[in-house]
Amino acid sequence: MPIYVERAGDEDAPVIIFVHGAGGSAATWFMQLKGLSNDFHIIALELNGHGKSPDLSKENTIESYLTDIDEIVTQYEKPVLAGHSMGGALSQLYALRHSDKIEGIIIIGTGAKLRVAPLIFDMLENNFEGYVDAAGSFMFCEETSAELIEASKIEIRKCKPSIINRDFAACDGFDVMEMISDISLPALILVGEKDIMTPVKYSKYLHEKLPNSTLHVIENAGHSVMLEQSVQFNAYIKEWMNALQ
Repeated sequence: MPIYVERAGDEDAPVIIFVHGAGGSAATWFMQLKGLSNDFHIIALELNGHGKSPDLSKENTIESYLTDIDEIVTQYEKPVLAGHSMGGALSQLYALRHSDKIEGIIIIGTGAKLRVAPLIFDMLENNFEGYVDAAGSFMFCEETSAELIEASKIEIRKCKPSIINRDFAACDGFDVMEMISDISLPALILVGEKDIMTPVKYSKYLHEKLPNSTLHVIENAGHSVMLEQSVQFNAYIKEWMNALQ
C-alpha cells in the first residue's frame, strides 16, 4: 500500500519533502504546509506505521523507512529532502546512498550519531502516559505555550508505543560520524538553541563535517523548533531554497 502524504502549494514549484521524527506524522509539519506553500510544493510524508500509512512490520526498520522515502522522492525531479530528528538521520542516510536523486538536504534537530536514554524505552514499555507527559518537557523549551505542548501530546498518543519504541531503537543504532563528510550536497542545518534531545553541539558537528552546509541556531526553541519558532524556521528555509535555485 502507498505511503500517505499531505501536499500543499503549486505542483510546479520547487519540491521539499519533509520526514518526521520518532512517533511523528505529517502533523509535525503543520506550520510548513501552511507557511511555505506560497513558494514551494510541500510534501509531508508519513512513514509506515505512522499516521495514515499502514504498518509494513519489516524486520529492518531503517531500510523500511528509507524505502518509504524513496517511494516519494522518485515521484519528483530532484526534490530537497528535509528531516527532523530520526527523519534527519534518515535524510543523511538517503543522501549517502542516493545523492543523484535529490537537490539537497535540510536536517533539523538531529546529529550524525543519536543515542537514546534507557528511561525512554522503559516508559514506552511500562508507562506510556508517563512518556507522553515527559515529551512535553524534553521536546519543547520552557517558553513554549501550554496549548502547543498539549496539542503535541494529542498527536503523540495517536502513535502506538511499539512503533515509537522501534523508532527510538533505530535512532539508538544510528551512527554516520565516519561517513558524514561524504555528503557533498547542499545542506541546511537548523536547531533550537535550547534543544536538550539533540543539543546544538550535534548540529555544529554536522556543520563542521558537511562541506557545503549552512547552520542556523534558532533562539527560544527546543527540539520542536519547526513548531515553536515556525516563522523564523520557515524564513531560513525560504532563504536557503532561493539561493539553491
